[in-house]
Order: sequence, then structure tokens, then C-alpha cells
Amino acid sequence: MTSPSSIHKISRTPEGPKGFLLFHRRRSLPESVKEELIDASAITGIHLSELQMRFIGTGIGALTVNQPIEELNRCAADLKAIGLKTAVVEKDLIKKSRLPVAAKKVYLSASSMDFEDAKGETLFQINGRTDLLIIITDLSGQSVRQLMTAMTYTGNVIQPGFEESLKKISIARPAAIFYALHDDSVTGVYVDSDTFSFLGLNDHLTIAKGTNFRVMITKAMSIARSCITDDNFGLSLLPGASPDWNGGKSAIEQELGRYARYIITAARNTLIPGEPDTQGGNPADGRKQNGASLSDDTGDVENINHDFAERLIPPPDMNDSKIVNFFQTSLPEIIVGLIVLTTPFSLFMSGIRAVQEHHRFWQAAVGISVLVAGFLMFFYALLMLYYRRMVENTPTSKIRSFSMGMVELCGKTRRYHDLRASATQTPCVFYTCRYYKFKNSGDGGRWALTRSVSSGKIPFYIEDETGRVLINPRGAVFNISMTSQTFTGSYIPALSMQLHDPNTKVVESLIPPGVRVYVFGSAQIERRSSDTRTKVIDKLRLLKQNPEALSAYDTDGDGQIDVNEWEVARNDATTQVYAECLADASANLETVVIEKPRFGLLPFIVADSEKGLIRQLMFRTVVFLIGGLMTIGFSVRFLVDLFS
Repeated sequence: MTSPSSIHKISRTPEGPKGFLLFHRRRSLPESVKEELIDASAITGIHLSELQMRFIGTGIGALTVNQPIEELNRCAADLKAIGLKTAVVEKDLIKKSRLPVAAKKVYLSASSMDFEDAKGETLFQINGRTDLLIIITDLSGQSVRQLMTAMTYTGNVIQPGFEESLKKISIARPAAIFYALHDDSVTGVYVDSDTFSFLGLNDHLTIAKGTNFRVMITKAMSIARSCITDDNFGLSLLPGASPDWNGGKSAIEQELGRYARYIITAARNTLIPGEPDTQGGNPADGRKQNGASLSDDTGDVENINHDFAERLIPPPDMNDSKIVNFFQTSLPEIIVGLIVLTTPFSLFMSGIRAVQEHHRFWQAAVGISVLVAGFLMFFYALLMLYYRRMVENTPTSKIRSFSMGMVELCGKTRRYHDLRASATQTPCVFYTCRYYKFKNSGDGGRWALTRSVSSGKIPFYIEDETGRVLINPRGAVFNISMTSQTFTGSYIPALSMQLHDPNTKVVESLIPPGVRVYVFGSAQIERRSSDTRTKVIDKLRLLKQNPEALSAYDTDGDGQIDVNEWEVARNDATTQVYAECLADASANLETVVIEKPRFGLLPFIVADSEKGLIRQLMFRTVVFLIGGLMTIGFSVRFLVDLFS
């Protein structure tokens, strides 16, 4: 291995046009690649854990290194020297990229395939001398969503074969880009199946549009001298080329044009495994290169510290009242608590002189209340026993292989939000902070609680060696030990506040990242999408508040914004919002989340360990069973004596 100290390291004085370093992502990282990434981290200045995360996946990836093209080319050469092949593409070239001209018809002959415009003029031809690049995609995004959902279920990178992807894409809204990779230039054509005629397939024509699309692709591959294919649009989240499938056809096509420039650069630099060969042949014989089956790597995905590698989003405001929090706890505990509270009230009422004439009624009410409380305690004991059996009989699943429904997982906590404890700013996934004031009294004084704040139960990840999954803990019972720290007295540098009063005390309890926890809950699918309409309205509201920016739309210079000018402003705002949504890879995704089961009596528990939870459930079962039976016996004897 080449020593990183002997390799040119990129400088930190960026000047000139910028670009991206393209590389081939892998399903998993063999030991040889992991060793190479150590040197790559020294060359690029990117942390090793981030490189590991970025190199795992499908298709082509991009590294953003804020350096001019000359520095990036030297960096690419150094990476090649250690065995990592990369390519450089300019940012401006990506921004200016567009789809090639759209074809309307196809004509298939024995030796060539011609793509024509509406007038029948040839736009692009594939023959036996063509080194062909084909990019296929589903403009509806349906096939991409299905694949991403499957990846989320398993926690593993899924790379279907090109033929399988072609079948799934062709039954939706298929589109394709064909490029001829010449030595000094690239020419191409775009095919949108919604506006394309397949009549020119002649004897190969069928009545199904999807079948015709597959025939066109396979015939093009068989005619060309060599062929590279790609079907990762929407899976390879490249800068400026991450589609918002709800953003409209034109926005998706704009991103597809930028994505095509990435793939062209990767193909011309042989980053896609299976560079163009010099032999023809049918794709089924293995000589045609398939960019969809990009990796032969094997092995498990490394456990990556996502807190370090990712930019976390701010936590949401959790303003739930104490009443709301109370009713988010276990339903049996609420019922038992209410009955237990009403029993002393009934006893109190039975002793009031004003109701002495109805003493038998109140005595009966007390007896019945205690009887109901006993039955509910007995029922709760059986429920705790049922929970215990569920926990014992449910196998602990790996994150990448669990199924929908009730699941049992064990892993380390990772932050989903950039959550920090309010007093010490310590990173955590949950915290409570209580502020006390010392008050003197006759018996020597005591610490009185003056204020209490909590993060609320906001989402966090748990992670094992196979992947990670999001936990939405609203409604969960936390049976977990928390790290506690107490601060008393004067100024403490670790605090985000100053305590100059020795009579002030802060007690902070939190669950830090990296703690191993046990989760028993329901795995469900959560769909997230961006509200573009609200964002457009917000942008227009800001525009109205900025007279300088608004005056740019006053094209006739009359000092007023008429209907046509306002429509231009609205279109610009809409375009900006769609561009921002396209750049946001977290929008419009289907995510598997562990949360409270829809059926209220099923458990949702976050605990330290399975064994500890089983012991506590057994303890509750015994206590409530004995207490319930004793309460039932006492109330029955009381009622029998009352009415005998």
C-alpha cells in the first residue's frame, strides 16, 4: 500500500471552477478496500467513517471536495495510485446538462436501429460500430420506491439484475437515454414511452407498451458493438440529480439530464464495472456489460457511526402537556390508576354527615369500587403475564431482516436529531433537566423543584452490525437507566448557563448515543413527502416583504406588479421550491419506523435489556396478581357482610 505521507495532499486554498470526484459504490467493503480508504481519507481530507458510508450503495457516487479542478485531478491520480479509480466532473457542466433531443419513432432493421423525429428524419442510429450507453428509468418513481422500501426492510443494499430492473421499469412509465460513446464526442437521444411510437419494431411489435420498450432495449444491446447499462436513477443520490417523484415530469427530466452527465463521465472513465468491450453479441451470453450488476463484493456492511458522519437535523418542538403525556402511557395502568384514586374518594364521601342517611349506598359504592379495582388489577396481572410471554417467545431480529408487525430489536442508540441536553449541551437521544432551589424552613430546609424541562420522546435510531432503523418513541414506556449528573454552586464551564447562586441545583438525566437498548414495538411504514404548496406560499410571502426583489419583476417599469408579472414571480418561486426539494434526499421517501402498535393493548417498550424487562414484567405480574386477589376477596367479604 502506498504511504499517505508520500502522496500529494490537496491544498485548502480553493480557486477556480469546482467539481466532484466520481467513484463506483459497492454493496459491501472487502478488507482490501477498507485499507485503501484509510489512504483515501488522508488524500481527500474526508473522515474515514464518512468515506465508508459513501462507498456503500448502488451505482455511482460523488465526493464533494471544495477544491478547483486542477487539485481534483491530482487527487484522482493519487487515489488511482492506491487502487481507487475515480473521475472528475465539473459542477458547472452538471448544472448545464440537459437531456438529448427527444425521439418520436423507431425503425428496426437487421443491422441497425434508427431513432427518428415526428417528420421521419433520423436523429440517432445504433449499428455494429456503436459503443452504446443506455440509461433507463421509471418516470413515475414506482420501481425506485419499491426497491428503496425493500432496502429499508432488509437494511441491506439490494442490486437486482438489469433484466429484472428492466421488467419492473417497463410496466410503469419507462424512459430511456441512448448515447454513443465516440472517442472525442458523445451523441444521444431521449425516449419517453408516453410520447413514443414503437410501430417501427415491425415483426417484433406487440400490443403491450411495456413489452415493446423491453424489446427496443434488448435489440439495441444486441446490435451495438458494446453496451453499458444503468438503471440507478433515483438510487444514486448525486448532487443536483436526486429526483422528487412528486415534483412533476419536467422537473424529473431536468434531474435525469444532470444524472446522465454523471454516468457519461463514469462510463468514459471506466468507473462502471464492465467497460465497453470490442466484441458484439447477445446480452444473455455475458459479453455485453451490465451496469446494473455492478459489484461482486461480498461481506457484511460495516458498523458506521452515523452521528459523526451525517449532518443531523434540529429536533422538533415537543409541547405536549402533562395530560397528553399521561394518556400516552399504558391503557391498563390508566384504568387501574383511576380506580385506585376513586376508591379513597368514595371512602371519604361515605364518612360525610350530610350523606349519613345514604350510608348504605356509599358503603355499597365503596365495596363495588374496590371490587372493580381488584378485577382490574387481576386483569392487569394477566396482561403483564401476556406481555412477558410475548417478549420471551418473540425472537430478537437483526435490523436488516425483521418483518412488519411486532418486532424485538436490540442495538445501540444513534441520534436522528441534533439533540443536546438543555443544561450541559451533551449529545443525547432523550433528556430531562430539573432545576431546584434550596428553601430554608424550621426543620433545616429542603430542595424545592422550581422548573423541569424535557426533550420529549423524539425519534432516534438504533443500530446493529447489519443496519439501522428509526424509532418513534411517542407512547412508549421507557424502562431504561439514564445517566444522571448533578451541578450545584457557582459557575460551571460545562453548563450553557452560569450558576452563581450556591442555593441553585441542576439535575440532568439523559440517554446518551451509543447505549445498547432493547426495543419491543410495531414495525410500520411511514411515508414522508414535502409540502411544496406551503413552501411556494412562504417564498411568495417573503418576496412581497422585499420591495427590492419584487421590483425585479416589474418589467414595464410602472411601479406596479400586474397579473402577468406576478405569474412570472410565482413560477420562479415554484421552480426554486422544486429545486430545493430535489436536493433534499430525505424528502418523499418510504421509511420503516418502530412505533406504538395501532392496537392499544399491545406493548411498546424501550428497555435496557430483554432479561431485565422480563424480570420487571414478572414482578408486576406477581404483585398485581396477589394484590388483585386480595382486593377481590376483601371487597366480596365486605359486600356480603353489608347485605346479609
